[in-house]
Amino acid sequence: MKIRRFTGVDMRDALRQVRNALGTEAVILETAHNATGVEISAAVDGDATPVEAISPDWTDSRTTLSETDEGPCVVIGGTPRGRTLATVSEMDQMREEMRSIRSLLEAQLGRLIWDDQSRQTPQIAGLLRNFTQLGLDADIARRLAERSAVTHPAGGWTAVLRTMVEELPVADTDPVSDGGTYAVIGPTGVGKTTTIAKLAARAALEYGPDSIGLVTTDTFRVAAREQLDTYGQIIGIPVSHASDAQSLGEALAALRNRRLVLIDTAGLSQRDPRLPEQLARLGSASSGITTLLALSANGHAGAMQEIVDVFRTARPAACILTKTDEAMSLGGALSVLIRSQLALAYVANGQRVPEDLHLMRNRQSWLAKMAVELMRRENRVINTDEMAGRFTEVATHAYA
Repeated sequence: MKIRRFTGVDMRDALRQVRNALGTEAVILETAHNATGVEISAAVDGDATPVEAISPDWTDSRTTLSETDEGPCVVIGGTPRGRTLATVSEMDQMREEMRSIRSLLEAQLGRLIWDDQSRQTPQIAGLLRNFTQLGLDADIARRLAERSAVTHPAGGWTAVLRTMVEELPVADTDPVSDGGTYAVIGPTGVGKTTTIAKLAARAALEYGPDSIGLVTTDTFRVAAREQLDTYGQIIGIPVSHASDAQSLGEALAALRNRRLVLIDTAGLSQRDPRLPEQLARLGSASSGITTLLALSANGHAGAMQEIVDVFRTARPAACILTKTDEAMSLGGALSVLIRSQLALAYVANGQRVPEDLHLMRNRQSWLAKMAVELMRRENRVINTDEMAGRFTEVATHAYA
């Protein structure tokens, strides 16, 4: 076995030297920090040879499958001699063991790299941990941490929350006070109809029910029309029904003198093949329709990002974040909004109409406080292994 020592300016540099000198079969024996950087002791089996050259008994260098009395086997290089046959099951077991060893090494190396990064930039490491506790995705956490270290050098939770508030895009407009024609779009189950009822009730209280128009285009969901009809009766606003682009255009023409017109759309999955047709119907009915995307805060971050990407084709002017009262964390939703730069107009945190709908303009701090409260309620401990897995690249290549 060959043992060598390598000294690098940091862990990544030292690991790169190990890989270049000893190859990917090297084993890390010891790591240490010294005045010049990082020192690694690594070893590789000096007697190891390529599989194709294990023995001169092989007649050629081809790899084939063969049959023995014990079942199928892997034959490397032609006719085997002695105990040189490995059954397929044995090979699978060996591969599984090697995958386990590789995963273990990657985890250990990731932790070493994270420890090294934490020593070099402790402020960034602390900020990354705080953003992770809030539930933000790794790419957004790193982006905000790097900005926070520059703009708010004092650090701590104050820097974290200020940076998050500054990065969160918030809509300048308020549909209720500004008026216009708005279609609330989004997948099924995000609370579009209830949100429209809240907007309509708030506008009716301020301007009177005669100034508000309600239209539903939802012909897919059972009892969808009845739900909005019920809300309309309570508020005192009749509801128009539109099943296609032509009837939608006619309904909007009849409501053209209303201060605010709200359109309830069908809840279709972002992967539903009928979705493009529905979005196209809104565009062909009138060029004056502004779309608002309803996004549920209790969804998975990956699914929320997919929803935003798909519904981007409808060019939503802003987002309404619903069901924040059902979410365990706001980190995923905030990550999607920051990454997509989709302005947030309203936040809904309950079923009450219209009380549980809040305009976000000049209320970003309230949302940050809500995120902190959910974090404390969950009380999740972020350990070093999780931080290493999120913020190092070892999982991609053990010797990168």
